[in-house]
Amino acid sequence: MKTLRTKLLIGLLPTLAILVALGLWAIVMFYRLGGSIDVILRENYRSVLAAQGMKEALERMDSGLLFAVGGREELGREQFDRHRPRLEQHLRTEQGNVTLPGEQELADDLDRLHRRYLAAADRFFKLAPEQDERRAQVYFDELLPTFDLIRERADEVLVLNQDNMTAMDRRAREFASRSIRLMVIALLGAIAMAVAVALFVSRSIRRPIEAVTNAARALARGQLDQVVPAGTRDELGDMALAFNQMARTIREYRQAGTARLLRAQRTAQATIDSFPDPVVVVDTLGRVEQANPAARRLLGVVSAAEPPVPWHPAAPLRSLVADVLAGRGDHLPVSLEQAIALPDAGQERYFLPRVVAIRDGNDEPIGAAVNLVDVTKFHLLDRLKSDMVATVSHELKTPLTSVQMAVHLLLEEVIGPLTPKQVELLLAARQDADRILAMINDLLDLTRIEQGRVKLDLETVAADELIGEAVARMQHQAADAGIRLEAASGGHDLGLQVDRDRIDHVFDNLVQNAIQHTPRGGMVRLAARRQGDTVQVEFTDTGRGIPREHLPRLFERFYRIPGASRAGGAGLGLAIVREIITAHGGRVDVDSQPGKGTTFTISLPAGPDPHDPSQIQGPMSCVPTNAS
Repeated sequence: MKTLRTKLLIGLLPTLAILVALGLWAIVMFYRLGGSIDVILRENYRSVLAAQGMKEALERMDSGLLFAVGGREELGREQFDRHRPRLEQHLRTEQGNVTLPGEQELADDLDRLHRRYLAAADRFFKLAPEQDERRAQVYFDELLPTFDLIRERADEVLVLNQDNMTAMDRRAREFASRSIRLMVIALLGAIAMAVAVALFVSRSIRRPIEAVTNAARALARGQLDQVVPAGTRDELGDMALAFNQMARTIREYRQAGTARLLRAQRTAQATIDSFPDPVVVVDTLGRVEQANPAARRLLGVVSAAEPPVPWHPAAPLRSLVADVLAGRGDHLPVSLEQAIALPDAGQERYFLPRVVAIRDGNDEPIGAAVNLVDVTKFHLLDRLKSDMVATVSHELKTPLTSVQMAVHLLLEEVIGPLTPKQVELLLAARQDADRILAMINDLLDLTRIEQGRVKLDLETVAADELIGEAVARMQHQAADAGIRLEAASGGHDLGLQVDRDRIDHVFDNLVQNAIQHTPRGGMVRLAARRQGDTVQVEFTDTGRGIPREHLPRLFERFYRIPGASRAGGAGLGLAIVREIITAHGGRVDVDSQPGKGTTFTISLPAGPDPHDPSQIQGPMSCVPTNAS
């Protein structure tokens, strides 16, 4: 079986062979060129240097003879003797480097003329210096003609070797040019063959890979019936077989997973349908994925539609779902005050909305589940309880007022004098009666606010003004408790549209509550700031703090923190505060850390600038809607 590696090697062998041949051809060519250059340097160039050296030494020797003829005997003899060995050395070099036809005869002539020249020179120097004419005759008749002949033979040797160098250089150039042409032709042939082999090999590899790639893309689109033909018995064929096995396994898993998913969906739908209360499951875009019959009847949702249908819940529910989908935490109401009213068959019913985020294995949100718990009966019972409390409170108010009047008359001793013990008992009775009457008045106010029967006289007031007056009213009580009460400036341009008396009651209640729960040496601080379209007033103390588990029920009627002092009253103050703020279209929040203090924050819609008369419209009256 031919493997993919074998095919690649077979495809690359022709290219490799051509590259080896080109390399060998280049080696031979460079070797031959190097040999030609070596021949030129070894043979011709040495002869050229020898001829030039002979000519130069001979000229220096001739100059020495002329010095002797001119009367400079010692200088002439010294120069002649110094250059004579050089002439003989160059002559021996030429005689040992005869390489060209005719060069041997020239070398022999040079040797013969050299011996003649030296013999004539010996005779020249044997003559006495005073024999000027005789020396001149020897020089001009023997030495000078021999000198000219030696130069001519040296020039002939020089020309012969130079011509041969020129010829060899021309042959080397022709050989190099021919070799370059052959190499270019061979290189082009190698490139063409390499391209042909590459195309063939790439096509044979690309086709099965493209088949697997296209099948994988189809598989990703859900087309699971993909089969790739295994046309070769190599790694590519093994890849095709492995892909077919993978596709078959995926088809089997898909079939089994689809059955399990369908069963799980049916089970989940059956479970949701079994709930009597409305249940809706939405995705991250707010589109309905599942809904039970109660939700379809009450909310008009359409489940399992293709494409999914967006759900537009009622206004009170819309913000809750949006908050949960935005990752702001689940909404799990704990009191009936958080119930919302929805119409059902011409009647108004009340539901507690529970909105829980649905997350995947990586804790990423993938939707939300909405469950509306029907609390209509409990709401009616709560309203009945409120009505009963209001009725009882109203009925108790008249006799309690009479009791207060009687105690007052007795304390004034209108009927007769009292003993100290009687005065003490009557004072305690009057204090308890006042406390009960205040509780009854709070209950009546709370009932009227809840039922929407309280008329608000709205006017524009600066936040700093409200804070300053509240601090002034409660300063004496704070001083008696050893607590520093202060107001932070900066809200003089923050206007509020409020009922002055009701908001003063809220401020006094929150400040008094902070003073009661702050030990001596502590501090209570009021501050206002702008937050978007609202003005937030913060009441911060350094008191004992409130455990976190009690914060959700803090604004319920009659709720008191276990273990707290009874000095705080009947537990109606914060409930009244919330109802008044809600009637103004605002909200109240609390944040507390045990041992560090508590902060109550009331948020009210921002009004016009209280110092700009053009923005103030004067007092307005409105009747708030039912707070529940």
